[in-house]
Amino acid sequence: MLSIIMPTMWRPKEKHYQRMLPLFNDHPLVGEIIIIDNDTTKADPDIINLSKVVYLPQEKNIYTHPSWNLGVKHVKHDKILLHNDDCLANIKSLEMIYDQITPDKGLIGYSALSYCIYTIDQFDIFAQSGFGDDILIEELNPADYPSTSGMPHMSYGCMMYFHKDSFYETPKELKIYYGDLFLYLMNLKNGKQNYQIENGFVMTQMSATVNSIGTRKDALSPIDTDEHDLLRPVFNRYGLSNFKYRTV
Repeated sequence: MLSIIMPTMWRPKEKHYQRMLPLFNDHPLVGEIIIIDNDTTKADPDIINLSKVVYLPQEKNIYTHPSWNLGVKHVKHDKILLHNDDCLANIKSLEMIYDQITPDKGLIGYSALSYCIYTIDQFDIFAQSGFGDDILIEELNPADYPSTSGMPHMSYGCMMYFHKDSFYETPKELKIYYGDLFLYLMNLKNGKQNYQIENGFVMTQMSATVNSIGTRKDALSPIDTDEHDLLRPVFNRYGLSNFKYRTV
């Protein structure tokens, strides 16, 4: 079974989670949906009362990556999806992805071309037309993506599947940014291949929560600045400073 972890502050203007989580809830391969609620004043009762939801309300915002760590500590199943609340995906091929989530693999995320910014009202039209039905799962060569430190694109972390054995607790200094890159590089460091899903179909409102609380709207926030400045020393601590990407 699959454990889904979704941190949320319920901020996306288009309520992707209202459409996505019932689809997950009805899927026979999904065992639980762990919601880490970082703003309980805005909780959606229709969502937190779904039959497979494990609801973890927080007294204050603990931010994205600590929420990932908390969620992984609570999972009942070894196959995991980290899911952003501003994503809506066609999961007709979930069984194929599920079979690929094994302890010897690293992360499995969607390709850049799998993402789009259509409105939620258009989702059924595209999904019923077959968008996202016939996926391919391909090995990633990090040397092909030097501008993003080996990760294929900046949205890769929006929906990431992996086995629990391939999760590495994210550093406490990193609250919002670079956690996906940390997991990506840690898997490479430990000899695990990362993958991407081609021909997927994921609608998203990128950075809906971050933008709603103003951290990258007009100027850099303290969190932006701190995490940028801390990135190199934090990664150094985990032996990622001089990491050499495989070229074959």
